[in-house]
Amino acid sequence: MITGVLGHGMMAAVTEEDPLEDMIVKTWGGCTLPIRPVGGAAGTAFLYNELLESTPDGDQVREWVLTATSLTRSELGEFRVRPELVEPAGAAADYLIVQEFDERWSRGTNAAVMSSGVLDDYAERKGFRWTMAQVTDGVAARAEELRVLSGEPHRAYALGHVTTALGTPGEGRPLAVAYSGVTRDPDGVVRWAGALPEGFTGAPVFLAQHRSGREFRLLCIGLIAGGDRNPTVATFDTIRKMIDRLGVGATPGVWERVTGLLRRRPR
Repeated sequence: MITGVLGHGMMAAVTEEDPLEDMIVKTWGGCTLPIRPVGGAAGTAFLYNELLESTPDGDQVREWVLTATSLTRSELGEFRVRPELVEPAGAAADYLIVQEFDERWSRGTNAAVMSSGVLDDYAERKGFRWTMAQVTDGVAARAEELRVLSGEPHRAYALGHVTTALGTPGEGRPLAVAYSGVTRDPDGVVRWAGALPEGFTGAPVFLAQHRSGREFRLLCIGLIAGGDRNPTVATFDTIRKMIDRLGVGATPGVWERVTGLLRRRPR
C-alpha cells in the first residue's frame, strides 16, 4: 500500500498516523534517486556508506550506490536528479545520463553496487554539491539482526520513486512510501508480501527492531530486487558479502566523516 508521496522536499498527507513511517521519511527520504536503464523499466537507487575505520577523529567510509541487478544491464543509464538534494539550487540538469552504465556495476544475484564517484564527479563538473542522506553501516542490518525474519510477516516500509505523478502535476518520479509485511520462505528467501507500484524495484526496505517497552531501532534490511508480486528482498548480509569480495581497493572514493559531515579524502 502507498501511504504518502514526497516531492521537492515536502511530504504529502498520509492515509494513517504512523510514527515509524514519519521517522523513516525524515531520516532517509533524501537517500534515493530515480534510476532507469535507457529503454528499460524504471526503478530506485539509494546511497549506502560502508564503515572502513572509526577513530576518535572521525570515521572513514566508502560510499556506494545500490539498486537491483535487473536495472543495471544497459549500455546507457539514467539518474533523475532531485532538485531538493542539490546546492546551489538549479545548478544541476534534470537528468544524468551515464555511458557504459552496465560496466560500472558489480552484481550479485539480486543486488548491484557501484561507487558513488559517478555522482560525485558529475557534481564537481557542474559546480554543485549533493545534500543526499545515506543508509549508514550501523543502520544496515547484519545477519544476526535478520534472524528475526520468519514465516510470520513483519511490517516493513519501502521508499521508492513511482512512475505516475500522484502529487503535484509535473512530478514524474515522486518519492512514495509503501508498507506491507516481509517474511522468510522455508527455503530462506526474504520476500515482500504483495505487489508494489512500478518504480519500486531497487528501493530500500526498513523495519523496526523492538528493544524493550516502547523502544525500537529502525533497520534497513535490504532492497526490493524485482518488480513482480511478492518480490525478493536482497538482504544486507548478502550485499555486504558482495562488497567484501570487491576488496578494499575497489574504488578510490574513500570519504572521511567528521562530526556527521562527509568529505572526500585526497586521491
